[in-house]
Amino acid sequence: MRSLYSLKFKVISPLLFVYRWFNYSRRFLVKGKFPEIPVVAVGNIAFGGTGKTPVTIALASYFMNKGKKVGVVTRGYKSRIKNEVRAYPPGGDIDPYEAGDEASVIRENLKGAWIFVGKKREEAVRIARRESVDLLILDDGFQYLSLKKIEIVLHSLEIPTFYLREPISALKFADYLLLPPGQALSLDKPIFHYRMIPGKVPEDRVFLFCGIANPEKFFSIFDEKQVGGKIFFPDHMVYNNDDLDTIYEMSEGLPIITTEKDYVKVKRLSGFKGGIFPLTWRAELDKEFLSHLEEKLKSLYYELK
Repeated sequence: MRSLYSLKFKVISPLLFVYRWFNYSRRFLVKGKFPEIPVVAVGNIAFGGTGKTPVTIALASYFMNKGKKVGVVTRGYKSRIKNEVRAYPPGGDIDPYEAGDEASVIRENLKGAWIFVGKKREEAVRIARRESVDLLILDDGFQYLSLKKIEIVLHSLEIPTFYLREPISALKFADYLLLPPGQALSLDKPIFHYRMIPGKVPEDRVFLFCGIANPEKFFSIFDEKQVGGKIFFPDHMVYNNDDLDTIYEMSEGLPIITTEKDYVKVKRLSGFKGGIFPLTWRAELDKEFLSHLEEKLKSLYYELK
């Protein structure tokens, strides 16, 4: 069985050792400031693949269903937004080529949330406060140390050491640790479980494509017998019509399945002719965890409205 983790991480593992400990050392040097509104960060210590964005969406949905005005912050990796924070009010469309694929996927799932895109999370806090946002959730915010926040960290014991961006010891800085079902870890922290549930996987033969860091993880969801072909592109791929033509040609008329992050990009191209469908993921969170988090928010220096 092929490893689900990219070969490039194994090759550069010695360099990542230095990077990993550099990241960890910053935790003892950077002193964050308390934000003016409640802030929760969803993060991990790996390079990806734990489900941060679906968990972020699940958390936002939970609080929105309770009548809260929620904002979500994403840094906008590979977006056109460089030295600013751009705010997208509820209901507005988000172009993945402008704001990044993660922001676009979040908008597809959270029509009623404010979405902020940019590297400067303090600026996102300032704008969110101005717009009377009750709660701000940072997607991939565990390594952002300039803000003090409630840290929700996702981890899996199946992730190899060479795929980590911080050592395991960094987990002690989490306020909550979320693990997949059946896993346990000896740590003096509140530990809960979460499940990643894929949408309906078609039973017919399909063609697969994706542009993510770990394509094998996506491909492994499908039975090899039903895969009529597949192709992968670089992570956060910026597609054009030539790429789309290649996908259609290689599929030979089969239904085409891709990730949500890829789908929000290709469907905007002028060469899009349909026949491409996203495999969605939903995060299921422990009810006890959600209650615990809500109480923690209320017990801190701010009061969740």
